[in-house]
Amino acid sequence: MAYQAAPADVAGPASPEFAPPSAPPSLAPREPSAVAAPAVPAIPTQAVAGDSRDASRAGIPPLDGVDTWVRVPVTWWRAVAGRVVGVAITLIGAVYAVWRAGTLDGTGVAGHLFYAAEIVSYLTIVWTAVMTGRMRTGYVRRAPAPAGTLDVFVTVCGEPVEMVEATLRAALAIDYPHRTYVLNDGRIAGRPNWRDIDALAARLGLTCFTRTDGPRGKAANLNHGLARTDGDAIMTLDADHIAVPDLGELVLGYLRDPKIGFVCTEQRFDVGRHDVLNNAEPMLYKAVQPAKDRDSAASSCGNGTLYRRTAVESVGGFSEWNIVEDLHTSYQLHAAGWQSVYHHGPVSVGIAPATAAEYAKQRSRWAMDGLRLLLFDNPLRKPGLTGWQRAHYLHTGIGYLVACAQMMFLLGPPLSVLAGVQIAAGVSLTAYVLHALPYLVGSLLFIVAYTGPRGAQRTVASTLFNAPLYALSFVRVVLSGRPDSGATAKTALPRMSLLLLPQVLFAASLVVTILVVGLDPDVADLSALVWAGVLLSMVAGPLSALSERQDRVERAQLPIRAVILGLVLSFAVVTLLEG
Repeated sequence: MAYQAAPADVAGPASPEFAPPSAPPSLAPREPSAVAAPAVPAIPTQAVAGDSRDASRAGIPPLDGVDTWVRVPVTWWRAVAGRVVGVAITLIGAVYAVWRAGTLDGTGVAGHLFYAAEIVSYLTIVWTAVMTGRMRTGYVRRAPAPAGTLDVFVTVCGEPVEMVEATLRAALAIDYPHRTYVLNDGRIAGRPNWRDIDALAARLGLTCFTRTDGPRGKAANLNHGLARTDGDAIMTLDADHIAVPDLGELVLGYLRDPKIGFVCTEQRFDVGRHDVLNNAEPMLYKAVQPAKDRDSAASSCGNGTLYRRTAVESVGGFSEWNIVEDLHTSYQLHAAGWQSVYHHGPVSVGIAPATAAEYAKQRSRWAMDGLRLLLFDNPLRKPGLTGWQRAHYLHTGIGYLVACAQMMFLLGPPLSVLAGVQIAAGVSLTAYVLHALPYLVGSLLFIVAYTGPRGAQRTVASTLFNAPLYALSFVRVVLSGRPDSGATAKTALPRMSLLLLPQVLFAASLVVTILVVGLDPDVADLSALVWAGVLLSMVAGPLSALSERQDRVERAQLPIRAVILGLVLSFAVVTLLEG
């Protein structure tokens, strides 16, 4: 018997608690496409006992967004410390910038470009300090009691069956009444195991939507499921994310405020002890997203986002305009007047890119998403956004663009030592470093205030590592408009990629700089040696993630840093003794 998808026209009326601020147009139901699958009986929707889906929302009055903020005095220090250091670094950076302006005569084009990169970096820090300063001091989000019906969408596109099965079993174990749907895009994407996913869904008694036509991409896959289901709320889960059992209690209650269109959550990954690639992104989840939440500007990070169905339908479904769906769907919902919530905590644990090559591919795709929004759907021209929402979205898009300037800092030591470029005229490199040191330390402390020392080191390292990726992403967006989308690989991860070539070249130039200065101290002073060593230790961490085995990468970190430190110290000691 041929597999039958659920009927397309299943949308029911929204409950009073889930009513939108105004009556939006519904997403037109799509005709279900013919779905070829193994010869199994029609798969029923996941059973929900009795009328629990309706009972779960009965008698619970709607709330206002302010009811979800809970005062927690012990958390005030991070926001306060960040604001204090932000003000301090703004003043220190201004003093440094004025001093640097007086050292440019005679430095040529390269010297002025380096100074321009410093100014761009300074303005970015100031802007970030302003935006993170929006965080509510001493408050966190806590959802009230859940209400309404819940659909869980698990998107699959060729992931291993064992991985998908673990995800589906965890989704089934969510203790709030719900229905779990498998959105299988393996067939349309040409993945060989798509039939196995259909069979797995049948074995677990789950409805599986397997597309045979239509545009490729996760957004189209989600829209295919959206038109064939009817839950008041939709939770999206990637195929490699294990949901926590109390997912419904953690986030569903936020939608009792009728103005809330979607709820973003913190992403949690199994990253090991060192998190060499900074997949945990503490700056984003501990500072940027909470600050956005203050202004109803938090944006989805894909997995673990809860959407109000009527909100998504009011903007025509999940956005298929961008490379991935999360950022632009959030953008469209905000522009349509819906508010968002950032829940400061995870609802699932997933697998992050383990190799530098796969990480570079993922981050390039995200950068192209943000840059496309900035260039072709700019927040300054987007009707419906508030002033602070425009500022937050601009900060996201421009952040990718100005991050390219970090490449100049990687080029600083090689330009100074190998090319003889003067970065600052009239002062030695040592004097330049000493003047810059308070500003550099202050910038690091600003990040430490939000992420802690380890998080700050990883944040800086990933920023330097990603700088050439963002520059390449900008070029690709300008030349090709909308590059093809793609899912992050979960198995058989690539170890090398052409995307890593710039980082390899930067690292090689820093190694050569250390050797040249160390073997011939007359070429440059010791500050160039130390500067190159610090930058090399930062870039070498992410670049060393060549194996998908986390333990191997982690064991390599201490030897790598020890070799760099030992080389720099030995050259410095020899130079001092000979001097």
